[in-house]
Amino acid sequence: MKVLIWTALVSYFIWTPMFAQNPPNSGDPYKPRGESKSPDGTYTWIVRTDAPIRYELVELATRRPVITVDSYFPEADPENILYANAVGIYWNSTGNRIVLDELNRRRSGKIYFFSMTNGKPRQLQVIQLIPIPRSADEARLVVDPGWISPTKIRTRLAMKDKNGDFESIFYLIDLANPDKPSMEPTK
Repeated sequence: MKVLIWTALVSYFIWTPMFAQNPPNSGDPYKPRGESKSPDGTYTWIVRTDAPIRYELVELATRRPVITVDSYFPEADPENILYANAVGIYWNSTGNRIVLDELNRRRSGKIYFFSMTNGKPRQLQVIQLIPIPRSADEARLVVDPGWISPTKIRTRLAMKDKNGDFESIFYLIDLANPDKPSMEPTK
């Protein structure tokens, strides 16, 4: 009986963080995810690591920033820079929808949604669509695994409840109408 309990506890501590963290625990966890450059090669995201740490969408032809997003961890210390450089950038196939997903540090960091129209990015208000259960002690939306179609992206709400248990709830976010994004729970 002790062996069974011990095995269950060890399994819990090994597998739980794998499902509650982004990116996965295999390979280099600080490697950037996604693709910084737009599908047509017009834009690229650059991580600026001087204080405050920030992400800039730059038009390559002019080297002009078209939008800047401050990092959740803005101090330019080595650990924050390491996390900032591991950002996930997800362009849809047509390059008119972008999701910037900061590296998760214990269900912190942010996820940003943008639409691109005539070379002008606009941040979309999507986060308020996702219900955070009252039982959540920590919760963060992450891209998992990414674009399902040019307008739909699959995400995961990674949560730790007040009892210390981990849970993931998956959502399909539809950005076809950037003025009125929608979401539905999925598996």
